[in-house]
Order: sequence, then C-alpha cells, then structure tokens
Amino acid sequence: QVDLMFSPTDTERIWAIHVELRRLSGERFYWQQLNQRFMNQLRKELLIWHTLDDESREEHRQMAIRLLEQPVEVKVAEPEKDEEREVEEPVEVGSRSPFTWKGIAVGAVLSLLVGIGAPYGIIFLQGSYMALNSSSPGAIFLFFFFTLLVNTLLGSLRRRLALSRADLVLLYVMLLMAVTVPTQAFVGYLIPIISGLYYYASPENKWGELFTPHVTRWLAPQDQEAVRALHEGLAPGEAIPWGAWVEPLGYWYAFFLVLSFMMICMGVILHRQWSENERLAYPMVELPLRMIDEGEGGFERVKPFFKSRAMWIGFGIAFLLLGLNGLHHYVPSVPKYPVYFPALRIFEGKVVLPLRVTFAWVGFFYLVNLDITFSIWVFYVLGKIQEGIFKAVGIASTEQLSLYSFSQTADLTHQAMGACLVFVLYSLWIGRKHLREVWRKAWDRNAEIDDSGELLSYRTAVFGFMGSLVFIGVWLWASGIPLIILPLFVGTCLIFYVFVTRVIATAGVATARSPMVAAFFVISGIGTSVIGAKGLVALTFTYVWQSEMRLFPMIACANGLKLAESVKGTKKRLFWAMGIALVCSLAGATWIILTICYDHGGINLHKFFMNHQAMRTFTDMARVVKQHPVALDMRGWVFTGVGAAIEGFLMFAQHRFYWWPLHPVGFVISVGWLTGQIWFSVFVAWMLKSIIVKYGGARAFNVAKPLFLGLILGEAVVAGFWLVVDWLMGEVGNSITNM
Repeated sequence: QVDLMFSPTDTERIWAIHVELRRLSGERFYWQQLNQRFMNQLRKELLIWHTLDDESREEHRQMAIRLLEQPVEVKVAEPEKDEEREVEEPVEVGSRSPFTWKGIAVGAVLSLLVGIGAPYGIIFLQGSYMALNSSSPGAIFLFFFFTLLVNTLLGSLRRRLALSRADLVLLYVMLLMAVTVPTQAFVGYLIPIISGLYYYASPENKWGELFTPHVTRWLAPQDQEAVRALHEGLAPGEAIPWGAWVEPLGYWYAFFLVLSFMMICMGVILHRQWSENERLAYPMVELPLRMIDEGEGGFERVKPFFKSRAMWIGFGIAFLLLGLNGLHHYVPSVPKYPVYFPALRIFEGKVVLPLRVTFAWVGFFYLVNLDITFSIWVFYVLGKIQEGIFKAVGIASTEQLSLYSFSQTADLTHQAMGACLVFVLYSLWIGRKHLREVWRKAWDRNAEIDDSGELLSYRTAVFGFMGSLVFIGVWLWASGIPLIILPLFVGTCLIFYVFVTRVIATAGVATARSPMVAAFFVISGIGTSVIGAKGLVALTFTYVWQSEMRLFPMIACANGLKLAESVKGTKKRLFWAMGIALVCSLAGATWIILTICYDHGGINLHKFFMNHQAMRTFTDMARVVKQHPVALDMRGWVFTGVGAAIEGFLMFAQHRFYWWPLHPVGFVISVGWLTGQIWFSVFVAWMLKSIIVKYGGARAFNVAKPLFLGLILGEAVVAGFWLVVDWLMGEVGNSITNM
C-alpha cells in the first residue's frame, strides 16, 4: 500500500512529497525489490515533471482530464459459429447470474454423494478421512474426477453439455459446503453423542444420576430400544425406527442450518476486508482455480493444468508412494511408504516433536508466504521448549481442561487462548472502517460502499446475522444454558469461528482449530456456580458443534467467496447453491449413518465415532459435574494475559515494521497438538521454497508451483481411489491419509 502526502514548502510551486510504503502481503524478496524499484521510478517521474515548462504541464493535465472523462467502451466479440470456439463467459447484463441451474443440479448430486460417501468411507470402511480438515480431500477428489473426466467427455460430445467455468466454480463451492456436514463437522458427532449418553450410562460412571435428570427432552432420542438397536444392531427383519429420531434431529437440524446461515453472513461481512483490503492469501483456493483456468485460446476440452508435466510429476509422487500403503493392505509383501519418522525427544524424553511429512501439507505450505511458514515451525519448536522448561522446573497447573484443548498443559492452552482473543480482536480493529461502512450500508441503502458483487447484500448479511444470533441464543437457553452466561459462551464461539477461518485464509493451516472448547473456557473463566447442573449438562451437548472445530461452513464460505471472485456477475444464486449443498449433505449423512449403524451395530464400526466420541464427551463433563460448584481459575487468566500480551506485540510489530520477520499466526497456533502433525511438513515446504526462491527467483517459484499442486491433488485422489477399491472389494481398515 502506497500513501502519498503532499505538503507546501517555502519555495513557491515546490511541494514536498512524503511516501510511505506498507507491506500488506507478499514475499519479502518481492517487497525489497518493489521498494527500491518503486522509489527509483518515482524519483525519475518527479524529475521529469520538474523539467517541464508550464505549457507542457498544462498539456499533460488536459490529456489526463480527457482520459478520465472518456467513457469506457465495452466491446463484446461475436462468438464464432464453431461450437468449439464459443465464448466461455459472455459479459453479464444487468442482474443476470453466471451460475446456471444445471450447475446447481450437478452440485446437489455430488453434495449428496459427499454426505453419503464420507461417513461410509470412515465409519464403515474405516479408510481415509475425506471430510476431516478444511483441506477437503473429498471435494478435491470429486472435483478432479468431474473436471478431468466427466466434463471433458461432455465437452467432447457437445460443447453446451459441459459446465461453464462459472458453473465449475459453483460446483466446487457446493462441494466445500457439503464436506462441512457429514463426519466430525456435525452429523458424525451428533448421532453418537445424543444417543451415547443413554447407551453407555452405567452404575459405575453414574451418568444416569449426573446427566439424565437435567437433559432437555428434545435434545436426545427418548426411545431406549431405538438407542440400543443403533449401537448393537437390529434383529433380522426389524425395520429402522425412523420415528424415534424425528423430534431430536428436527431441533438439531434447525439449529445447524441457522448456525450455518449466520456463518455465511459473517463470511460476507468480512470478505472484502480480508480479500481486498488486507489481501489474505487464501492458499486453499489455488488448486481449484488452476484446475478450471482456460488457456489463452479460450475453451479447451482438457484444461492447461492437466497438461502440465510438472503437475503430473507431483501427482505421481504422491499417488504412487501413498498407493503402496493401499496395496500393502492387500499384498503384505509390498513395502509401505513411511508417513511417520522417528520422533525427536528433548528434555530427557519428556517432550516429543513428531516428524511427519505429508505431501498435501508440503504442497499447501509452498503457496504460503515464507515469513508465515518460518514463523509456524519456529514458534512450534519454541513452544515445545517452553513446555520442556515448565516440566523441568515443575511449573504445572492442577486444572483439568477438556481433552479437546490445544495442549495437555493447561497453562499453555490458556496462553494460546489469550493469543487467540488478541488475534481476532486486533484483526477486527484493523477492519473497523470496513465494518463501520457495512453497518452504515445495512441501515442506509444509499451509503457509498458497493455490495452489488457480494453473495448477500450487506443489509441482508447484517440483519441475517443478528436474527440468527437471536435464534441461536433462544435455542441454547431452551436447551438449559442459563441466560446470564449466553453472551460469554456465544461470543467465545463467534471468536473461534473468526479465528480458525482467518488462520486458514492467511496461512492455509487446514488443521487449525480453537485452542479450547468454548464450554470449558466459560467454566474455567467464571466457575460453575452461575451455570448450575442443568447448564453444565446443556453445555455438554454443545460438543456436537463446537468441540472439534476444524471444519465448519464459515471456512467453506470464505474460500468459496474468494474463488467466486474469478467469476463476473451477481453472486446471489451462489447463496442458494450453498444452502442446497448443506441440505443434501445433511440428508445423505443422516441416512447412511443411521442405516449402517442399525444394520451392523454401531459398536462394530469405527470405534472413534460410536464409542470413543460419546464416551469422551460425557467423561469430560462428568468430572466437572461431580465437582460442582467449581471456582474460576485465576491462574488460567494470568496465562491468558501472557499469551494476549505476546500476541499483541507480534501483531503490532507486524503492522509497524516492514522488516519484522515473525508472523503472529505462528505463535497463536504454536502449542496445538495438531500443529505437531504438520510442523515438519511446514519446515520442509519452507526449506524447499527458500532454496527455489534464492537461486531461481520468482520465475523458478512459479515454474515449480504446479509440481506442489500435484502433490496436493495426488494425495486427495489416492485416498478417494482406495476408498472406491475397498468398497468394491468389501475390505475395511485401509487408511491411506488424513490430510
């Protein structure tokens, strides 16, 4: 960003020009070159201007005025008669949408397939996760299959049969939305949790005494026989008791759809600030954009990306090496490719640094700025050193947080929580001007800011957000959460949604998640006296949607809106496509999970979902309910303050000093156990990119980019490929990747 200030001097007709350059985004080596070249060019232009006489200056002024006043003529070339040379996207007229109902229909079918296939693949086949993280391998796999095979075949038969570039964008956005539903994101947690309380209750764990009296009736199915059959299976000839699930699922699905709408509204409100004003990188969008980009000659049956030799080399590396693991499952004599390497142990083995290289993570982080990747792995190592020092000198909290927390050490989790709060609040403060304009537009349609290119008008987004917030508050209050803690609890959830989405948009950290469970932040922060036993039980059921916060609709919306920028025309129809994708995926996931559980018995399927997930949720809160009332933890607030102070300094330094090498996003996720799964891949990507940039410059970086995109695509495709093979062969337990 270039700021120019003109101020008069003592000499007539001579003005002082103050130039300030601020790096909003981009690589440091680009910045250094730009800084020097820009200043040199500016000096030359000023010197030339000062050498001109008054007549020449006036001539320049008049020419500039004529150029500014000259109307812009838009010429639309007539499409050639040859079908193969048809113009891909004509200029949109008025409010005409570039997205067609044909594209929405295809997206609905594939969204239904995601809703059915993702839970079936992990819960029944116990294979690779296709809807675990925001990397969305399920979406990538189906999009690859459709763009390379189906759409190419349709285009070969008749050009009009193939989806346009705009519809391919719509299709991928719908797939992104679809993967936010079926497994960890919602349905895969909902059914085990609301049924697990009654099935796993026993005299030993005393859940019947601790939880059952305080459960609001519509939160869980009341038919005990239907619950037992879900976990143990139906007898031959028995029908699935769908009626037992109508009431609880109806309430839960209404909540989820309103929650999703609220997140879409949040995405619309923040989109322009993040994408245009701050220019966040959105690394997750790079691959689908490359897959649909046309060549210079217009429409091509096979997109240029799929003609890239470098891409297929990267694809082959990931597909073949990981494919060995899938083949090893069938032929044990075939060697396996090691995903994990021997871990590093420091502080006499008390602290472990896992070493794992994932092709997809290396590919994603190659697309991220070097200062960000450097900060991620450096702060992770520093966080492990801090953990080791704490263990060595005996600094340890007795507080027991949720198993879903960032770290097993409560102090470090609170520290990360403080960093998270500052990270979000500071980013909102930076965008205060934009947020003020959005608020003004919501009340005054004649406000200056233009929202015609947004998914929703700012008026709809603001009032939709407020209305959804009221509905969610009433729903949670009706479930048993006291009114007095609702602002703190809901506000914490909103901060977590913004936090995870911004980390992913900034750094491409697909494993990003909230530092704590919102319920435990409230419990630790204010104690349980004001919550009460019924409130604690109601907070337990919020684990369905805010415990494993890796994937949710706001992430899909943010990436989808960035992807949709490549399409001209109104985006309103894209909103309805998102809603259709959510509903289709929701219906498919519900049907397949209930069907396979009643047919085979949930306890015979993937242990994490139907056993471990339900047990962990209520075990987590049973400890708190038994100890109720619990006082607030002041030690936690101290470490929250420490983390907030450090993150605040990092945020200030990043925006104040262009030379500052450490990015705040590295510290805010530094102690997360999921960061431990990716940090070494981040290091590898940083090292490779540093070498390429240092010795080859920007040209080598761009030449190598398809190879790294191929790594991402290859890992997603090999996971989907072996799931299909396992389904056809009737094989289970063949897990390839959890990207």
